[in-house]
Amino acid sequence: MGISFSAYLDGFEKDITREINVNDNLNLQTFCEYMILSMNGECKHLYQLIINGDFSYLGPWCSVSDPDIEEMMEEDLTVEDLYLEEGDELLLNYDFRSDYDIYIKIVSMTDESFDKDFEVVNGKGYGLLEGYHSFFLEDVVSARKRNSKAYSDIKYNLLDFDIDKINYNIDNYLTYKKELVKPKHYLLNVSLSGFEKEIKRKISIDSDINISTLCEAIILSMRGDLAHCYGMKKGKDYLDDEELSKDINYLELKEGQRFKVIYDYGDNWVFNVRVSKVLEDYGSKRCYVVNGKGYGIVEDCGGEYYLDRIFNDEENDYNIDEFDLDDINSTIDKRLFSIFR
Repeated sequence: MGISFSAYLDGFEKDITREINVNDNLNLQTFCEYMILSMNGECKHLYQLIINGDFSYLGPWCSVSDPDIEEMMEEDLTVEDLYLEEGDELLLNYDFRSDYDIYIKIVSMTDESFDKDFEVVNGKGYGLLEGYHSFFLEDVVSARKRNSKAYSDIKYNLLDFDIDKINYNIDNYLTYKKELVKPKHYLLNVSLSGFEKEIKRKISIDSDINISTLCEAIILSMRGDLAHCYGMKKGKDYLDDEELSKDINYLELKEGQRFKVIYDYGDNWVFNVRVSKVLEDYGSKRCYVVNGKGYGIVEDCGGEYYLDRIFNDEENDYNIDEFDLDDINSTIDKRLFSIFR
C-alpha cells in the first residue's frame, strides 16, 4: 500500500513543508530517519514518533518516555503496523534539546505501491540545522533579512529547497548510516584550579552535545554566567572556533584523559577536567551535575586573590563551602537545554 503524507516543521514564521510518498512496508525506524532527512537533518540525535497522541515509537538509544503514552521500540516494526488511516496525525520530535517538531498528516492512501519506498515529491523551505538550536536558526534568518554583516558568512537560507539533494541523501542514507558514530556518555571530574579548599564537580554529559556547550555547562556548574570569553585547551593548544562547534566525539576522549577549560581571560578561571568514565551506546541526552563541593567562582572579582578576600569577608553573601546541586542543575537546564520556542 502507498501512503501520501504532508509534513511541516513547526516553530518558524516561514513555511517549511514536505509532500512525501511512502510504501507501508518500510521499516518504521527507517521511516522516521528518512523523514528527518527530508527536513535536512542528519539523524545524529534522538527522536520519537507519536501516533495520534496514543502511541510513541522510540528511536535507538532513546530513554525518553511519557507515562500516558504506550511505548513501541521493536526494531522490526513497519509503517503498516501502525494501522494508519487517512487523516491520522503523527508528531516526530527530533533532538530533545533543540526540540524540533515535525508534524505529519496522512493525505491519501492507495492500494498501489510507489516506485520508491520513500520519496519527497514537493516541498518548501530549507528545514532544520544540525548543531544549532532552533532559536539560533530564527536569529540567522532575521539577520539575513536585515543583511546583517555579523551573519554574512552564514550560508543558510530558510527559503532554500533542493529536492534532488534531499532525495539523494535519503537514497544513500543506509550506506552513510554505517559510518555514523554511536553515542557515548561521559562522566567528568572538574576542579577549579588555584584554591586551598576544594571546589569541584562531577558532570554527566552526552557525546551528542557540542564542545562549546560542554564548556558552557562546566562554567555554569561553577556558577559562571557566561558573560565572558572561554576556551578549551587540550594538551598545549587551544581549540579553534570550528573545533568548538563539533560534537564531543571529536575529542576522542578516553578514561583518564585530561583537558582544561579557561573562562574569562581577565580573571583567568581554569577548570581542570578528567574523564572518569565512558559509557558506550548511551542516549540519555542529558547534561547534569551529579555531585560537587564548594561554591564556585564569583564573576568580575579580579581572580583568585580577590575571591579569597570575598570569601573571608564576614559581611559578604558568599560561602566558599556552599554547594546547591538543584540550583546549579536548574541553571544549566534553563540556560542550555530548555525548549526555546
